[in-house]
Amino acid sequence: MYKVVYLPTARWQLTEAALYIASELSAPGAAENLLNEVSRQVEGLSDYPYRHPIYYTPFAMKREIRFFPVKNYNVFYVVREDQKTVEIWRFLHQRQNPDKL
Repeated sequence: MYKVVYLPTARWQLTEAALYIASELSAPGAAENLLNEVSRQVEGLSDYPYRHPIYYTPFAMKREIRFFPVKNYNVFYVVREDQKTVEIWRFLHQRQNPDKL
């Protein structure tokens, strides 16, 4: 089993998205559903961290970045085999440019 950790940027992005949905869009139920779905899918990474595809970038990366969609967002993560850890790097709306990971 792998330990799953959120990097501060990813935690902040997820929180901001939920707050936006809850307050600006007046949809607290949708915000809660998003948080629950992200949590459910992220927890599954502890058993199967390689189940999602690699995100291919136009430039070289030191690590393989993987991603999966959750509603209108993408969760980007890296598997650190040496530490048996999955690091959640980013949580971006699908219209945002992820090439600045």
